[in-house]
Amino acid sequence: MSPKTLRAIMSALRKPEEGCPWDLKQDHQSLERYLREEAAEVLDALAALIPGDKEKERHLREELGDLWLQVLFHAQLAQERGAWDIHDVEHDIVAKLVRRHPHVFADIDVEDADEVLVNWAAIKKTEKAELGHDTDPRLLDGIAKSLSPLDEAMEIGKRCAKVGFEWPDLEGVLEKVREEISELQAESEPQRVEDEFGDVLFSLVQWARKKGVDPDRALRRQLQRFKSRFEKVEDFALANGGWEKQVLDDLEAAWQAAKKRTP
Repeated sequence: MSPKTLRAIMSALRKPEEGCPWDLKQDHQSLERYLREEAAEVLDALAALIPGDKEKERHLREELGDLWLQVLFHAQLAQERGAWDIHDVEHDIVAKLVRRHPHVFADIDVEDADEVLVNWAAIKKTEKAELGHDTDPRLLDGIAKSLSPLDEAMEIGKRCAKVGFEWPDLEGVLEKVREEISELQAESEPQRVEDEFGDVLFSLVQWARKKGVDPDRALRRQLQRFKSRFEKVEDFALANGGWEKQVLDDLEAAWQAAKKRTP
């Protein structure tokens, strides 16, 4: 009889001499790339999600399953060496969520989401102290190295804002964006152009943060729109003699038509 649960399947794949040769070869380090890939594919599925669209919903569900498999795989490896298992993973996250939500699971009152975040940070600091970890690290220490540059820029901005190193309003950030674009336009030396371009991107991320926009999600969704529209331009070109027979004005007209069909 076939195994009925993902845990049972994972155990079968890793069973010595009877499991899958590929799965038996893996360790935590060899699986790193797959975890990154599956997480990225979940983000792509989220960017493409149209709530209620059966195919988009199915795609997100499938990608979440692939990501879940990676979690189970790492837990299986730990279980085999007698360290911990998936039940310990669940126990730890349940305990953490209960501990960090005293306004839900205890008698603490909060006014709004901002106060929740303040309490969360204070509880997290107490936890680290209890574990003997440094309670006063540098403000920008501990940012995950695997974050995308956009997400790292977002995290840096959030941390700086917590200590008051922040523009007072949205217009101030927008003015900084304009300033950085002006400086970019004034440069011609390649290294300086790259530096100024980085400043523009960083400032735009901070504007997005202040505006409540997730820049990574925004870019992923834009790429989805671009690819969908460009497919229409490609269809036009192929139906009219191929790319080599096209002129820019015709391609632009096809692009504008595609934009109207895929807003």
